[in-house]
Parts: sequence; C-alpha cells; structure tokens
Amino acid sequence: MSSTDDKPPPLSIQGINKIITELKNLLTSDCAEAEITVATNTAANNPTGNEQDGSNRTGNEQDGTNKQDGDANQAQETNDKKKEPLYELGKLCKELDYMIRSFQNLENLKNSLREPFETLEANVNDIVSDLEKDELQKQVQHNLRVFRNNITRVKILILLQLQAASINSDGNRALQTTFATGEAGDLPHLYGEPIFENSYYFKEIEEKYEDLDVRQKLCLLCFSIFPENAEIKKRFLRFWWVGENLIPQNGNDEMGDLNDTLTTFVEKRLIEPVLKKNRLQPRSYKVTPIVRSCLIHFAKKARFFDYDPDGKPIMDFSSCNKACMVKSERATASWFADYLKGNDKDGNSEEKLPADQVKLQMLFNFRNKETLKRASEQIDKLQTLFNLSKQFPDLPTEWFSKMTGIKVLYLGRWEATAGQARHIEVEDIEFLKGFKNMKNLRLLSLQGISGIPKLPTTLCKLENLRILDLRACHDLERLPDRIGSLKKLTYLDLSECYLLDYIPQQLNKLSELQVLKGFVILDAKNSCTLDDLSELPSLRKLSVNVNTTKFNIDEAGDALAKFQKLEKLRIAWGWGGMPGKEDSTLDSSSEQQQSKTKKKQASSISSAAAKASTDKVNKGEEKGNRERSAVVAAGEANSKTAKLGGGLRGTANIALMAKKWRRLSMKEREPQNLEGLERLVKLDLQCFPRSEPPTWLVPRKMKKLTNLSIRGGRLGYLNHKDGQKWNADTLRLKFLVNFKMNWKEMQQRFPNLKYLENLRCPRITFCPCDANGVWQKIVQSK
Repeated sequence: MSSTDDKPPPLSIQGINKIITELKNLLTSDCAEAEITVATNTAANNPTGNEQDGSNRTGNEQDGTNKQDGDANQAQETNDKKKEPLYELGKLCKELDYMIRSFQNLENLKNSLREPFETLEANVNDIVSDLEKDELQKQVQHNLRVFRNNITRVKILILLQLQAASINSDGNRALQTTFATGEAGDLPHLYGEPIFENSYYFKEIEEKYEDLDVRQKLCLLCFSIFPENAEIKKRFLRFWWVGENLIPQNGNDEMGDLNDTLTTFVEKRLIEPVLKKNRLQPRSYKVTPIVRSCLIHFAKKARFFDYDPDGKPIMDFSSCNKACMVKSERATASWFADYLKGNDKDGNSEEKLPADQVKLQMLFNFRNKETLKRASEQIDKLQTLFNLSKQFPDLPTEWFSKMTGIKVLYLGRWEATAGQARHIEVEDIEFLKGFKNMKNLRLLSLQGISGIPKLPTTLCKLENLRILDLRACHDLERLPDRIGSLKKLTYLDLSECYLLDYIPQQLNKLSELQVLKGFVILDAKNSCTLDDLSELPSLRKLSVNVNTTKFNIDEAGDALAKFQKLEKLRIAWGWGGMPGKEDSTLDSSSEQQQSKTKKKQASSISSAAAKASTDKVNKGEEKGNRERSAVVAAGEANSKTAKLGGGLRGTANIALMAKKWRRLSMKEREPQNLEGLERLVKLDLQCFPRSEPPTWLVPRKMKKLTNLSIRGGRLGYLNHKDGQKWNADTLRLKFLVNFKMNWKEMQQRFPNLKYLENLRCPRITFCPCDANGVWQKIVQSK
C-alpha cells in the first residue's frame, strides 16, 4: 500500500470548526478558573472591604499584602494572555461559521437552479433535433430565441440569489439600507461597484440599452429615479412622456406609441409588468434591482438626472436640466450651517446671501456655495421638476416665477398606493401665481396635495399646457372661470375632488380635450352640464359623478347622442344623487295607506258581488243587468282607491303607472340621433339608483359596445327587445342584489362573451366562475 493511502482523509470545515470550538471552550474554562482564583485571593486579603488605608496595618501585614497583590497581578496577566488567543479563535470560529453558511447557500442555489437548468437542457435538445430537419429552420430560430431568453433568466436568478445570500450574512448587515427606500430588508445597490460594471450582466443590459433609439432610451431612463421594486403606473408614464414630448399626443396614436414602447421594454426584459387579479392588461410596471442599477449608471452618464455616490437622486440641477425634490435625509450643508451661525469658514461672513438664495438653499440643500450660485443662475433652464418624496413642496415665489423653461412640473403624488397614501400639503398657494411665466409648461400635476381650495387665475395663461392632473385635491372647491383659455389641454383629471361644487361653462371651450375625469353634475347655477360637454369635438373618454337628484338618466341619452367621438363613459351616483330620507319616509307612510285602501277595495268588491248573487231571477235580462251592476260597483271601488292613492307620493300604484308610462312613451323619448351612443365602446355604471335600466341602454343602440360594467345600485335587469343580442365580450357585474339572470340566459344574450366577473350578485345563478368570481373563455389553438 502506498504512503498516500495511509494518510487520513482531510478534515471538513465542520470538523475544523468543531475542534476549534472545543479548544475555545477549554480555554474559556481555564480563564474562568483563573478569574475565580484572583477573586478569592483579593477577598482573603481584604475581608471587610473597608480597610483600604495602609496606615492601619503593621509593616509585616503591609509586606504580605504587597506580595499577595503581586501574585494577583501575575495571575491577571496570565489570564489576559489566555484571553488574547481566545479572542482570536472566536473570530476564526465566526469566519468558519460564515463559510459553512455560504456553502449551505450554494447548496440551496444548486437546488433552486435544478429546474431552470433542466429547461435549458430541453432547449438544447430541441435545437439539436430541429437542426437535422431542413424544413424546420424557422422553428430553430424560434428555439434559439427561447434559449437565449432562458439563459438570461438563469443569469439574473443566480445574481439575485447571491445578493440575497450576502444580505443575510452578519458581515453585510450594514448594507441593508438602500438609497431609494431607506428601509431595512432591501437588496444592496450595485451602482458604482467596479466588479458589477465590469461583469457580463452589466454588459448584456448595456447592449440592450444601446439597441434602443434615442426616444426609447430617454423613456427607459425615467425608471431610474424610482425606489427599488416600486410599481410605476402606466398612466403616470403616459403623463411624463407626453410632458417631455417623448411620445406624440394624437389620440389613439399616443396610446399606441405608449403600448409599443412598453412592450419593447418588456420583450427585452428591461422592465416587468405587474399583473393583478381580475385585470386583463397590466396597469403598472417595475424594474429589477440589477436593471435599475444599470439605468442609474446610464442616466448619470447621459446627465438625465444627478445622483449621489450611492445612486440616490438629488435636487442638484446645476449639471443637468432636471431635478428631484426628495425628503432631506442628511443634515444641513456644513457651509450653510456655519453661515447661519455667522461663522463662515470661507472668510466671507460679511458677504450676505440674497434672501431668494437663502430660500433656494433651504429647499434644495446644495453641497457648497458655488453650486448654489450656479443653480440660481440657470434656474430658468430647468425643464423638469419632480417631487419624489418631499412632503411640503412649497417653492419660493421668487424662484417659482423664474422657471420660464419648465416643461414638466410634477409636485403631486406618483405612487401606486395600495395602503396609506403619502401626505402632501402646501401651507400657502401664493407661489402658484408664478404660473404666468411658464409659457412652455406641458404637464402640471398637483395630485393628492392638500391645502389648495382654489387655483389662481394665472393658471389660465399656460398656453402650452397639455395635461392638468388635479386628482385627489381634497380641498379644491372650484375651477377658474377662464379655464377655457387652455386651448391645448387634452387631459383633465378632477377625480376624488369631493368638495368641488362649481365647474364653469367655459369648460366646453377646450376644443382639444380628449379625456375628462371626475366631471360633477351639480345644482349650481351656471355650472357646466352634459349638454355643454357635448360641444367638445375631441372628447373620447368621460367620467361623470352625479350629485343631484334632478339628474335624469333617460334624458341624458339625448345629450350623450350629441357627442362626436365619445368612446368610453363612466357614470357614478354619489350620495347627493341618491333618493333622500324624505322619499323613504313617504314611501313607508304610503305603503301603510296602500294596505288600508286595499282592505276597503276588497270589502267593496265582496259586498257588490254578494248583492248581485242574492238577487238571482230566471230572466236572463235581469241577470245580466245585475252582473253589470256588480262590475260597476267594483269599478267604483277601484276609482275610489285610485283617488285615495293619487295624492300620495311613491305608492306602488303610482310607481306602476309611471313604469307603464315610461314604456308607452319610450319611443318618443328615444334620441333621434344615435351616432353618439353607437360609438361607445366601454360603459361603466356605478350605484345605479333605480331598478329599470336607462331607456337608451339596449343592444340596438350599443352596436360597438364591447365592455359593460355595472357596479352597485338597484338595477334588476337589462333590456332585450325582439331577441336582440349584445356584442360585448367583457361583462362585469358587482354588488347587484336585485339583478336577476342565469348562466343560460347570459350566454344567449351575450354570445360573444369572453370574460365575466360576477361578484356578490346572489340572483345571478349557475355561472361557472372561480373563487374570485371570474370566468374566462378558453380559446383552443389549432
């Protein structure tokens, strides 16, 4: 047997760690015994613990004590010497523990990558088998693309797994706070790391980025300023890209370019769609931490935004034309703090900063005085100002009026809030008067900002404004009367402005307006109406909130028929548009009166019939007369009942008569011009206040309707005359207690149905919906 066979097998890391741990325990016990010996000797030399003065002891006692103290010091030194290797061995044990955990993480990585590698192996086998067949060259190209995409997935998965493993180690706890969120548990950023920027992953993403055209590159760089794993709404991206003039604003072409751009990014795996349940199409997108770190590098290089060394967007716009307003997480700049105290280190304490520069510094917190001066000189060149995380975005009036070159001013909330929304508030709206100088402004968003009861009239001087976002401005009460001066405005959002009680009639002067959300129908005098809105020639999408009981949905069909390009309509009834408590009180009292009249009616009919039956004679003529008298008596009783109920509001007889009258006069009330209704593609009714549907909601008039949604309210059925069928392929029915229909009827009346959402509608029966109330038609491919 050779000498190599006599050697024992090498120890594993676990074995080495076990031996060192035993040695550490042995040394620990030795040190503990030494400390006990020192403590015992000290206690024996000083039993009372109070005689500390040497003058109370004899000379021999003092010498003995000194000797014992020397022995104790020697023991302490020996103990300290033993503690040094103990400390070093403890450090080595921790490092070996870290190595063991790393190998465990690698084992977990191996297990997690087993299935992706099996997929790669299957891709290779498919490619090899297809190469032998000359007629399947196109299939080979397809398999190569699939193989390339799967390889990219595996590479990203490896890096993410390694990041997750490193963040959980004890040595990297300090890296758990990222630049974007400032919350523990996020992955450490890769921006500025030479190892990452020289890696294959970075090179691959850089190659995909370089393949984009200039417009697509700028659109992609917009994702670089948002926090890690943040969901960015498609609606917000549309706003920003239109404001930056990155996509044309020509109605359907605008949405087409937006969808094409996002689809390109998704196919290149630069962004990921966020898919929600019961949503057919994604409404939000996000980027992975790896791609995001690359985008920060590209944006910094292109001077798209400025970032600090950690990759966090900053408010310094001296080197670029864009700035982010961020919540201040660092202390006031040292030079400015010294200036406020009167201790300027530059020796220029006598040189006072102008008041406007002091306000600018307090808002942006520039790092040095030179940056402040440079920024103050070029604030007129600022093109984009975006509120990323600041709670109080009040801008100095002096500087707000100097932003003459601004194109995008986004002061409001951008987050896709699933929980508690970020509170934003302004203390004074005086600075908003600076709008008069912003001739180039294309996008203005005040979404979610509190403290704005009204907008200044200077807003009407924004001659190039395309998008005005006032969503969730809860304190907003009225719009300026001259809002019709915004001739280029195409998008106006007034949703969730619950205190809005006046909308000027000049709103119908916005000839370019395509989308209007949150329009309120009010009782206010001279307020804009649906008839006024029908004069808008370009309006494609409209959402209406009804806050008055005077609104008649049947008569609204006449106004809706006048719209020239309306495709999507949503009507929601608020508390002010629902029947009041007075009506319900009258209904209950009328029901009691109705029961009394029914009893009188029954007694009258029975007495008349009894009288007619007791006077029977053999002559047929007399019999007929008496029968006619009984009928007349019953008719008189009915007429009396009608008179009793005619003066009561809300009785069942009145409701029945009104219902018959509506049916008889339906043809007279139908709008003669059906073009506006025939163009509707999507209709959404919320909290519908009555049981019968609108007279104009019939298949004959809704020929292009593909999406019908009814949520909440009292609606009980849909009109289907002469066997007419709906063309809608998407149907959403939610919270309808009175609505009655079964699955067989639904298939007959909606033959093109592909998607059904049935949520809390107890009278809609036998529908094959899943646990979420959703049914989708499965299309089998050939």
